[in-house]
Amino acid sequence: MRNILRKLERRQPLQEAEYEELLEYARKLSVDSPESYLLFFEQYADFLLKDYSTYLPRFAKGRDDFINFLLSRPDLVQRLRHTSLLISDFPVEYHPYLMYTFAKEISSSDLPLLDFLTRNNELINELPCPRTTEIVYKYEEANPYKEPGLKVHFEHIGRYSFVTRVQSYRYLTRNKAHADKIDLVGPDRLGGIFTNKQKSIYYYIYLTEQNEAKAQNACRILHLALGHG
Repeated sequence: MRNILRKLERRQPLQEAEYEELLEYARKLSVDSPESYLLFFEQYADFLLKDYSTYLPRFAKGRDDFINFLLSRPDLVQRLRHTSLLISDFPVEYHPYLMYTFAKEISSSDLPLLDFLTRNNELINELPCPRTTEIVYKYEEANPYKEPGLKVHFEHIGRYSFVTRVQSYRYLTRNKAHADKIDLVGPDRLGGIFTNKQKSIYYYIYLTEQNEAKAQNACRILHLALGHG
């Protein structure tokens, strides 16, 4: 692993097997040693994002998990419209992220997506229902590491409970997209574009319900959650 980390620091390209080993190492650290994972994050997260379009979360339960939790608790979102909440009002597994992000109290104005939810509280009741089975990921040639960053991107989307499957579809053959995007495709499906340094990949996001209004709301949430608005 030391050789792989040294190559990453020197901005030398990693082979597919090295990239896969690095992500597995990060995953194990996050589970077995959160303190060591945080050090790893501080040293290497920027390299992975810039060179491999690979987003690493700082915390085991971070921003996406917290937003997904709030989507299941519209009562808390309603309270946030009128007052700040204490970190102790939330489950303990979210506390490291919340203390890092909000200090002592949580106000909707401190986080754009949270502010969006409080201003659109009725939207939470008009999202596709939570999935009841394990999420499915499908990749080109059944290889999640073929395109750097794609696996982490798919798993980022999969944190949201109204998603049942994320599946790569095709490469953009003409011009590489300037930025990632997500759009409505149909009543039970969204379409996204993921871009790394080399290529742009079109993919589908399948939802738990077939309802165009709810699909549009899911699109709005994911668009904001992934930093597109």
